[in-house]
Amino acid sequence: MLSVPAYATDRDWVDAPLTEAPCKWAPAAGTHLYHFPLSLDSQKVRQGLEELGLAWQSHVILLPAQQQFEPRYARINSRCVVPTLVTDGRVTTDTVNILSHLANRFGGQNNGLTIAENETAAVNEWIDKASSLFIEALTYGDVPGVKKPFPFRNNHKSGQYHQDKVRLLSKLIEGYKDDDTLRPAYEKKRAVIEATRAAIVTPSQMEAIGETPWAGMGQLVAQLQQGPFGSGGWLASEAFSLADIQWGVVLYRLRWLGLQPVLWQSESSITAYSDRLFARPSFQRGVVKWSRVGRNVVLPVLRLQLLKAMGLKPGV
Repeated sequence: MLSVPAYATDRDWVDAPLTEAPCKWAPAAGTHLYHFPLSLDSQKVRQGLEELGLAWQSHVILLPAQQQFEPRYARINSRCVVPTLVTDGRVTTDTVNILSHLANRFGGQNNGLTIAENETAAVNEWIDKASSLFIEALTYGDVPGVKKPFPFRNNHKSGQYHQDKVRLLSKLIEGYKDDDTLRPAYEKKRAVIEATRAAIVTPSQMEAIGETPWAGMGQLVAQLQQGPFGSGGWLASEAFSLADIQWGVVLYRLRWLGLQPVLWQSESSITAYSDRLFARPSFQRGVVKWSRVGRNVVLPVLRLQLLKAMGLKPGV
């Protein structure tokens, strides 16, 4: 039974994270982020970049149009996921790894995301707790009694959204069967999506997945009451940390999905913590600004469809 993200269950399904790996397909100069506006992990990395005050160039990968599977992008990130960070032609993948890399490389000089050495273990523990929540299943799966916002409403029906990906990947596997880079990338990605779809359409698995945030919220309340937040600090450290980036985006997604009323009380310490997180300028720039579905998702998808109808080939 899959009750955590598929990437966390079998490392044979995914390639190991890259850290500043040279890539001839990536932009040779500057800091670039391949991302999708509504992607949970993209939100986290965008906030990290904004928190550190780094200039970066945006490359939107339209997940509804399956651009994450296009060969040029798959050669940059064989996981076929967003986000991907590129710095001067070198690729870094995996959200936790990207954020850790950014904090280690730029945190000291920018005086951001820097914590005391004795706080590291606690921060890492809360990063792991946030990463283990199966947010994709909660986003696309059926949660009884919860009416989700557009564009996630009714996406759970028969797992059609994920089944369409499986069909596309099967075609790509056949089309690139002689390519030693793309074929295994597509095969691994298909296995992940098949496992995720199976979880979403299986009521018993969705029930188990739905129980995880309940436990997580209880632990979060205890930490907020007993940890640094109670005395003016943050979740696991006195200074704002990567744990706060992880949990801020998670709480924003749970609230956006309409799950907040069933997970925590409006007067709870989680609400106070959330309000403080959401008001942070880096959160507004990296998360809220990109959450306008019409401007950042619907219109770009329509524009892409128009280009294709005109016989033009948009780049990634």
